[in-house]
Amino acid sequence: MKKIIMTFALLLMIAGSAFAQKVMTPPHVMVVPDLIYCKSHGFTQQFNNNGITEVIPDYERALSEDPSLHAALTQVAQLITDRNSDIVIVDIIEAINNAKADRAMAAANAGDESESVDEAIIRNSEADILVKVQFDLVKNGPEYRVSYVLNGTDAYTSRNFAPVSGLGKPSTSANPVALLREAVFENMEAFTGKLLSYYTSMVSKGRMVAFEIKTTSTASVNMNSKVGQYTLREQIEDFLYDNSVDGNGLERVQSGSSFLRYQGVYVPLISTIRGRQRKQGAKDIAQKLVNFLESNGVTADYKIRGLGKVNIYIK
Repeated sequence: MKKIIMTFALLLMIAGSAFAQKVMTPPHVMVVPDLIYCKSHGFTQQFNNNGITEVIPDYERALSEDPSLHAALTQVAQLITDRNSDIVIVDIIEAINNAKADRAMAAANAGDESESVDEAIIRNSEADILVKVQFDLVKNGPEYRVSYVLNGTDAYTSRNFAPVSGLGKPSTSANPVALLREAVFENMEAFTGKLLSYYTSMVSKGRMVAFEIKTTSTASVNMNSKVGQYTLREQIEDFLYDNSVDGNGLERVQSGSSFLRYQGVYVPLISTIRGRQRKQGAKDIAQKLVNFLESNGVTADYKIRGLGKVNIYIK
């Protein structure tokens, strides 16, 4: 009888583990053209980032003017889901349209222009991982080959973690989409494994979110002001420690009387939000911090740049 009970308990544990894995939210992946591809085909735009001119990809123009690009991105996305159907592919065109609507609404409400167009698209995608695609059709006499590079990239930090490159077999076909699919096919299992491994590490280690917290000119407090028992600086630091994975990243900080700037704090991927276990994004942790400050009598607001940069404004 004891053996039967132990076996039953073991089965329950296995079932519970399988259920937990099933309901654990899968990675969301968006496939995009690499900046190198956009530069080589003239699909870029300039962005003034606090006085520094940056060249950024123009995804919308690239997809509308390059007839093979969207088909190529779709083929790569299909190969990924063929290897693992749990991975959720985010449609880049839908993310572009959402970003356009978002920017139109912000402009109508006198929103600022601190976020670049590509950051807005990535933010609206809510992707965990970007797959950046670069490919070229190479002609050698009557034959064609495709060279390619795929880069798995953290959507929050822009860190590349899974580069895969190759050169397809010679063919008389000049169809870059078909040649890309054939060339990428052989490496897709290993590539998908790297994507899933990185996402799994985020579940345990957390994902990195950068914080810039400023007091505005109208604020009645600064970072050295007492807010309850501690200074505002200490209150914010304690909040981030309590809402991070073991305080990882808090040591990388710049500070002054009017600002705190954290390069990247590792926050849990899954957290309790409004009483339920959910996937946590930068906007969720930003809202928690604003709520915490307001509970201590400090009025604040937030803005998200891209997916992994939080700006908190103390008023």
